[in-house]
Amino acid sequence: MALATELPTAILVRTSSPVRVWRLYGAVVDHICRYDTVSKEEVYEYVALTKTLAQTTADAASQEGIAAGAVASYEAVEDQRTIGSYRLIKTITYADVTTMTLEDYPE
Repeated sequence: MALATELPTAILVRTSSPVRVWRLYGAVVDHICRYDTVSKEEVYEYVALTKTLAQTTADAASQEGIAAGAVASYEAVEDQRTIGSYRLIKTITYADVTTMTLEDYPE
């Protein structure tokens, strides 16, 4: 199998959307302010690349095609030393989304 000299289709290897919840007591009379923050991250891999392609793509750190408020970071890593293949890991981190709701104090 020949190594890729152009970026192939990326493989989604991980996505996560952890939720952080915190409450602010006494902020509003008779209510508790509840804040929910969702962080989203997606990790893609391009495999069987030449060293040059992986390295130049990582160095360019293109933000093209990334949603507004998101940032893509790149990492080129050795994959198979015997055949000289490299992987390019692209991590997209989306802006946190925070919502606030009021809750009544428990009885």
